[in-house]
Amino acid sequence: MIVLGAGVSGLSLGWRLASSGVPVEILEAGPFVGGLAGTVREDGYCLDFGPHSFFSEDPRISKTVLDLFDPPLIPAGRSVKFYYGGRYLDYPITGTSLLFQMGWGSGIRAFGSFLKGRLGAPRRLVRSPLTGAGPPGRNGGDEQSLEDWAIESFGEYLYRTFFKPYTEQFWLIPARELSARAIPTHTRLSFARTLALLVRRGVTKGGASLVERERLPAVYPGTGYGEIAERIAQKVRQAGGRIHLNSRAAEVRRLPQGGFRVRHALEERGPQIEGSHVVSTIPLPALIRMLHPAPSPHVFSAADRIDYRPLIFLGMATQRQEVLRASYVYLLDRPYNRITEMNKFSARTSPPGENIVAVEIPALRESPLWRASKEELFDRCIGSLEEDGILHREEVKRLFLVKAPYAYPIYRKGYAGHLQVLIDDLKSRPGLHTLGRSGEFMYMDADQCIQRAFDLADRLLSAGFKTAV
Repeated sequence: MIVLGAGVSGLSLGWRLASSGVPVEILEAGPFVGGLAGTVREDGYCLDFGPHSFFSEDPRISKTVLDLFDPPLIPAGRSVKFYYGGRYLDYPITGTSLLFQMGWGSGIRAFGSFLKGRLGAPRRLVRSPLTGAGPPGRNGGDEQSLEDWAIESFGEYLYRTFFKPYTEQFWLIPARELSARAIPTHTRLSFARTLALLVRRGVTKGGASLVERERLPAVYPGTGYGEIAERIAQKVRQAGGRIHLNSRAAEVRRLPQGGFRVRHALEERGPQIEGSHVVSTIPLPALIRMLHPAPSPHVFSAADRIDYRPLIFLGMATQRQEVLRASYVYLLDRPYNRITEMNKFSARTSPPGENIVAVEIPALRESPLWRASKEELFDRCIGSLEEDGILHREEVKRLFLVKAPYAYPIYRKGYAGHLQVLIDDLKSRPGLHTLGRSGEFMYMDADQCIQRAFDLADRLLSAGFKTAV
């Protein structure tokens, strides 16, 4: 088995298979494991790819992760706020907080608009969990837009004053151009989940309610969320699996006799690995472009229409021990959409007497902002941080920068048809599978990635894969 990518999905699959006697080779392009669930460490400072805590409504997955740690991790509460209109709103938002924290005027208008929208909204069918396809929007077309969905779900007032500005700040795409699938019903896409709590308590059958999921006991490893992936990687190696760091897959070639050969270097005669199966957790368009035999032109065309929004996380070391009113805060009309205080997760994420405050900066890949240095990003953000009284320039002693080019699947209107073209091509290649957030073009939390990886491993094992190479 050859696995492309050593994020949580690839590592969990490798762990399950290697523990069952399957030879596993995992290729990772970067210098460390974990992917978006990894931690960058530098001189005693630890910075995750965004604020993470581990929790799951599945007790088996929870136990699997908790059993990796000895001494055990201690569940801790999480505190999240929205800074809106000069006020801090509690998270999750309730009707009470909407009325009293937003102010009576805003709260009454929001509820009035919501009731008006709900009473006048047509009943909608449930969207497909695979493709996100759904009924037409208010203005016609084959797919409901995020704008239509939000107005019908929450009313015009909340959409115009709260939902639209945050959504477009986060995605950098007009809300009317995004599919309603951009608001998942069972994930931690934080803003959508928060608003959903205003009007409903549950999600689709078979899943925990959004409120219940947010209130699940959460744990955080002492030196960064990446410890989870690192400990799973240890299990892979102990079971005989091999993890190759700094090994970016360049070509996946189907062999005439069956199986695959994966070249993990740009040179034609670079290192190669052969195996009966390949499971890819890398972005779908990247996988499509390295397949041999090559897909047809219309598949390449579809791959060009599937995209991801990157993540930029700028860390600022400071000796301030108390900075935020919560573990992390969401904001509108700032150069960043989220601020995190790492000491609120664990004091061990920085040297004694220090702290890290980090901002997540929205950007599109290959934009000037994506290419900006940490100093340029700091200069862009510090004015707003000072104006809000969060952090001052002279309090920052060191900068850190982590970037992920494929962090968030972008669900533009019409994406589902292009995605299906890719899925159909991959299904025509026996022994080739995709997995994970990037590989399946599906927004998922770490616990869900682990569960899907275990499920795929179990399907392969039940099909007699145990003795495969």
